Amino acid sequence: MQMSQFKAAHRQLGLHHDTADEHQSSKSFDLIRAPASILPTTGATATPMGGCQFLFLLGLLCLCITLERCQAECRVEPARDCESICNANGKNCTIRALVLLPDDNMYQASLPRVLPILKVAEQQIRSKALIPPHIDFEWLAHDTKCDASLGVIKAMDGIIKQCAQVIFGPVCDYSLAAVSRITKYFNSQGTPLISVGGSTYDFEQKKTDCNDEFYMLLRTGMVSFETISELTINVMKRHNWSHSIFYYERDGQRSVAGMHTCFLMMKSLGKQMRNENMTFAQFPLEPHLKNRTEEMRREIGNKHSSLAAKVKYIVKSKMN
Repeated sequence: MQMSQFKAAHRQLGLHHDTADEHQSSKSFDLIRAPASILPTTGATATPMGGCQFLFLLGLLCLCITLERCQAECRVEPARDCESICNANGKNCTIRALVLLPDDNMYQASLPRVLPILKVAEQQIRSKALIPPHIDFEWLAHDTKCDASLGVIKAMDGIIKQCAQVIFGPVCDYSLAAVSRITKYFNSQGTPLISVGGSTYDFEQKKTDCNDEFYMLLRTGMVSFETISELTINVMKRHNWSHSIFYYERDGQRSVAGMHTCFLMMKSLGKQMRNENMTFAQFPLEPHLKNRTEEMRREIGNKHSSLAAKVKYIVKSKMN
């Protein structure tokens, strides 16, 4: 399903409630807009990769840091001199931003795609005088390879060795979970982490105090697995589809959220469908099996014959 089709269906089902006031409010917060000609694109559709989210949040972050309100205080730790934006004399002011993404364009949010967006954001912030002109940015890029353990190591290197004050990324869900659990303990006041990732339902839980698992994480993605699940369930309800079987590849759509993207999507969908008391089954497709028609016929016929006349809703990444 293309993103444009998803949004259209979302609005049609009444899940996208835009009012005149909300529209005006969103316009008032449109602080930064990068020229489309210089934004990185993905695939044939040439869609900017999360550009608006990154740009808007960077402007918001600058205001937040300038006003010194990004404070977690989840542990008692003396502040290091380098944690301040400026030195003791109020000079040499620098915001050190750690960027944790894979250096591989197989992933939709990669260092080669996102770093230019962040630099455009810096230009736009300066052109709109959102921060004082004497404050510099230092982008500290680290290749996480979309790996959870390496993501933690790179985050610790950036905080300890380079004294980063804010983190952008990771986007891959496993890596994001590992890093965002510990950022509330980085530096003396915690370190804010901004990401367009975090699609699974775990990341949508409360994040307002130190006892919360992903405190200091700020998600800017527009769509999550939970919202896609809600759309799917609403479509099924509209057509009175009460039984379903879902086929998927565990590692399908790896470019979106890393390893097990489709598996994590199925977990979110299964949770939602159980909450709705809907009858469903999930069947992972083996990538090495080519005759998927026969595989589907066997699974439905042997185990779910009562569903044959019902809906067969297929979730997949690559189907022949």
